[in-house]
Amino acid sequence: MAEHRWAPPEHQDVPIYAAESLPLEQVGSPEPVDPPQPVTVHDLRFEQIGVLAEVKAFAVARTDVAVFVEISWQGRLQRAWVPRDTVTVRALKPRP
Repeated sequence: MAEHRWAPPEHQDVPIYAAESLPLEQVGSPEPVDPPQPVTVHDLRFEQIGVLAEVKAFAVARTDVAVFVEISWQGRLQRAWVPRDTVTVRALKPRP
């Protein structure tokens, strides 16, 4: 019987595509959203892959022109300031 040497699997690094965010000088003075509100961001642009039609997120702050959202996409937490008119409120499904 031949001897087999164990080695951990090799995985290619997965690139992380960041959501585009508005410049801070365009945002204004934010007010916190407490507790964070579930929202959907429409037409959110990501680096290198373009626009995603809908992205689920949580709004954590807002101004008259923008919403600061936390996105859990690709298994990583991302934050971005997005235009307020691209955000709609969504309802979470009740837990059993």
